[in-house]
Amino acid sequence: MEYINLKNGYTKNDIIKIVEIIKSGGILIVPTDTVYGIIADSMNEKAIKKIYDLKQRDISKPVNILVSNFDMIKNVTSKISEEEEKIIKRFFPGPITIILDRNEKIPSIVTAGLKTIGVRMPENKLLMDIIEFLRKTYCCN
Repeated sequence: MEYINLKNGYTKNDIIKIVEIIKSGGILIVPTDTVYGIIADSMNEKAIKKIYDLKQRDISKPVNILVSNFDMIKNVTSKISEEEEKIIKRFFPGPITIILDRNEKIPSIVTAGLKTIGVRMPENKLLMDIIEFLRKTYCCN
């Protein structure tokens, strides 16, 4: 276990270190809009299993995916209705989760086998920086 103190701010090197932990299957406890959250790479089934184990969470309860922009939402969903898009544009980022139809890229462990996915865009600079840096390392969108 490693402790990275970010109480007095953080640097790009801190973000790089955090992203390396996530990409290697590690999990992190970080502040969110509302509470501290446990985060991992949503595409890494072993990492998601660690979250379930750590929280002693019932495997039949899905976990949310965090995104940093609208394009990321489109990458994890199979469709977004006009009404859902209006809600997203009005309330994101912020302390709200929207349930959307998931696409097949999302491991079923994340959604507990459901056809939907909870998507959240946090209003937390640290989390947004982490998510954005991860997005850039995985994809160009």
